[in-house]
Amino acid sequence: MVLHRTDLPGEPALVAYLVLSGGHRPAPEELRGALRTSLPGYMVPARFVVLDEMPVNRSGKTDKRALPLPPAELDRTDTEYVAPSGAAEKVLAEIWREVLGLSRIGVHDDFFRIGGSSLSTVRVSLMATARGLPVSVGDLIEHPTLARLARHAVRAAGEGLPAAVTSEVRLREGTGEPLWCVHPTGGSAAWFVPLARALPPGRPVHAFQARGLLGGIDPSTVTGIAANYVAEITERGGTGPHALLGWSMGANIALEMATQLHRAGHTVAPLVLIEPYLPNPAARARLQGVTRDLREALRLRDRLRDLPPSPQRDRATAELTATLLGAGMSPAEAALVEGAPIEVWHSLLAALAAYEVRPYPGHVHLVVGSEAAGLPRGRTMPGLDVDYDTYVARWRETAGGGLTLHVSDGDHMSMMAEPRVRGIAGLLTGIEESGTARTAAPAGRTGTGENR
Repeated sequence: MVLHRTDLPGEPALVAYLVLSGGHRPAPEELRGALRTSLPGYMVPARFVVLDEMPVNRSGKTDKRALPLPPAELDRTDTEYVAPSGAAEKVLAEIWREVLGLSRIGVHDDFFRIGGSSLSTVRVSLMATARGLPVSVGDLIEHPTLARLARHAVRAAGEGLPAAVTSEVRLREGTGEPLWCVHPTGGSAAWFVPLARALPPGRPVHAFQARGLLGGIDPSTVTGIAANYVAEITERGGTGPHALLGWSMGANIALEMATQLHRAGHTVAPLVLIEPYLPNPAARARLQGVTRDLREALRLRDRLRDLPPSPQRDRATAELTATLLGAGMSPAEAALVEGAPIEVWHSLLAALAAYEVRPYPGHVHLVVGSEAAGLPRGRTMPGLDVDYDTYVARWRETAGGGLTLHVSDGDHMSMMAEPRVRGIAGLLTGIEESGTARTAAPAGRTGTGENR
């Protein structure tokens, strides 16, 4: 039995209730790992409660109202507890406890290993900044332990806030040119934390985060968004080769970035696109419908903020939550209600709805999940509104320097989450080791890649 509980301390979450047979009692992470092999990441429960038996009502059905709340503490055995000591550590620990619903936070705890998500990073950022600690979403991703984040926040507070909003988030340090990962529709770089951890040591892993999540404003077109990110790459100096990886909408942004870099005389290798959106009439109509739903959600949210606690406010909250779910947000995102990043979703989806694919002169590595690749011939791919053969053929036409097709285990969401993200990591390693990255020749020269 799995319930989406909104009455937990901290964030709402999926809670699984189970009755075990036999003597083995699996750890929560073991259960999560097993479920991730068959479920999208957002459907995997965050908490598990083991019961001797399920409570039942008079009709003999499970009595959901009698199911207990999960324990206040997560099962953490891999990190030595050290209590927060400085003022910044104590403030951040208080915020983490509230957001994550935990009673104890140690300085060595990793935010993403104790229940943090791409959504909760936004809440932590807002709450910390309100308490005088300038913590951006990107800071939390780059400095995921309490001790590291506190040190960074203290330095940032002493130096003052940066004059300009930038999108680069450093997920992992290393040597050489970084792998640049481009965010999906929600705009968060946190989606790439599992990939950064799954890749072998060596190359740095950086990601781009939507500026709307960082207090800035995102351009209204994919071309404009890509131009911002290209500027951040080129400001580092050098002309490549630049390694780009994009997932979902991020794949479309990465393709546009590669095109702009090519025109500026830079080389791109590899360019990895993980299930990019392919413009077509059905997909465009669906995206336009979602953006209309999100505009309605913005109107509902503004009305909700003016209402005092009352039955009317409860009804408005339920209406807004239903609208966000209808627009495609996950239950965890929609449960944030007023705190949901509606503007960012609306801005990015509106840009994607107006996007048109342009021919690219270089080589493309196209990654498709095994669930989409295994559909019966002619069946529409979920969320892409086109059949698999047409989808691959259209991307072959786009890649002037040739296309290499890869099939990775999972669906659109699960292949980027543990444990299946290890397949993506292995794929990237294989591209690097085999020398099939394929560069896009700078403007004025001709690429020589071939279709596969």
